[in-house]
Amino acid sequence: MEAIRVELGERSYEICIGPGILPRLGERLREFHFSRVALVSNPPYTRSTGHASELPEKGGFDAAVVTIPDGEEYKELLWAYHIYGELLKHRLDRSSALIALGGGVIGDMTGFVASTYMRGIPLVQVPTTLLAQVDSSVGGKTGVNHPEGKNMIGTFHQPRLVWADVDTLRTLPRREFLAGMAEVIKYGVIWDETFF
Repeated sequence: MEAIRVELGERSYEICIGPGILPRLGERLREFHFSRVALVSNPPYTRSTGHASELPEKGGFDAAVVTIPDGEEYKELLWAYHIYGELLKHRLDRSSALIALGGGVIGDMTGFVASTYMRGIPLVQVPTTLLAQVDSSVGGKTGVNHPEGKNMIGTFHQPRLVWADVDTLRTLPRREFLAGMAEVIKYGVIWDETFF
């Protein structure tokens, strides 16, 4: 596993990347001393990664699991409102954390909810698509869509940790993998000729 530190003062965080690291997530969460955690995901990722609530168990957490349907059309305030209701039902407080397990839609929406629930609670990003691993899980961008435009409602809320298991990319459809590679190539064109 490789760890990269993003230095942002008190908002600094680590990006951990490697194969087979998903089962070790719970152990790593223990270091943060969260009171409770809720894991937000959608059915494709809960099926492909095993029983989602087991991921935080090794850290001693009995995680609430909040599932939303898969797809960009669900990245809206109505589903954010659903997540808020589940967090309240499970009594998450300001010392609790949200874990976003999935692609960019899950990461963006869970980040938005984390930034606004009780005026901000910790967020852990667990991206499972290449595009999410190289783009949406880092930098603190969060948001939901509006009929007038994509990501028109959002905040910047840095994660406490990004935990990227590259083995999750094996389940991606070819089109999704290529979309992530296009983003990586774009970074090379914009920033680093040697990398390109």
